[in-house]
Amino acid sequence: MNFSLSGNLFKGIGIATIGALVLSPDTLFMRWSEMDAWSMLTWRGFEMGLMLILFSSCFEIYRKNFKKVFSKVGILIILSQILSSIFFTYGVAETSVSLILFCLATSPIFASIFSIFILNEKTTTSTWITAFFALIGVGISVANGENVLNAPQGSVLIGTVCGIGAAATLGLSLVFLRSKPEIPAMTVTGISSFGYGIIGLFIVSPDLLFKGDIIAISLSGLIILPISFACLTFATRYTQASNIGLLMLLETSLGPFWVWLGTNETPNFYMIVGGVIVIFSLAWYILVDQIKISFIK
Repeated sequence: MNFSLSGNLFKGIGIATIGALVLSPDTLFMRWSEMDAWSMLTWRGFEMGLMLILFSSCFEIYRKNFKKVFSKVGILIILSQILSSIFFTYGVAETSVSLILFCLATSPIFASIFSIFILNEKTTTSTWITAFFALIGVGISVANGENVLNAPQGSVLIGTVCGIGAAATLGLSLVFLRSKPEIPAMTVTGISSFGYGIIGLFIVSPDLLFKGDIIAISLSGLIILPISFACLTFATRYTQASNIGLLMLLETSLGPFWVWLGTNETPNFYMIVGGVIVIFSLAWYILVDQIKISFIK
């Protein structure tokens, strides 16, 4: 059993950390835009799609595997990512950022469950223990989701459904990507971004599309999302997915902090307790998984 960190592992963790930190203020810029859900979806979709397609076209391996994006599994990835983005964006517009991010953090659990049916993998006891405690944490947050200072006055129930829906479809897309690693992740995400951008464009009222802070939403769509996704994608070459999953909890932890700092949207005590339960449950799950891999090696 070797716990020493190689240069590649340091590199992978470093790149993933940059990606997670860059992503963490994303919801703050969504709040600053003061746009409705469909306007945000349109701007973020087209801008992120453009940047990822341009970036992926610079690499021969992505160009070579481009046609695989439109395979059966590639289409399923696109559809699941479109649904995840719609759920996430609508949820953020509907209720507090804290609630949505705490729900979204459960995506590794959904990925583990979906892998039973798609990859024929066995689910460990630690998965079900984590799912149980994460569900308790989300339940505490949802039960106390009404009393959030300066949050949107939408339905907590709808927001929760959106948060869980985003987590489930994100987990599903990750399992599909894992089942066909030859499908270029950056390219397929760029295509799916254009997909939900088009959906948003068809639904949004024309007079609302340019109502709000376009600079704020463009900083999210053109800079935050593409850079963070590129970093997280490249990090998978140097470190295990469990390490990346652990670092992604930085967004869950820092996201509500940035929103509180920038908009004074303040989660109540019980929501924070629920969020801490979710974060620590998932951190324990990922670390246990990492230790098992180390023992196998």
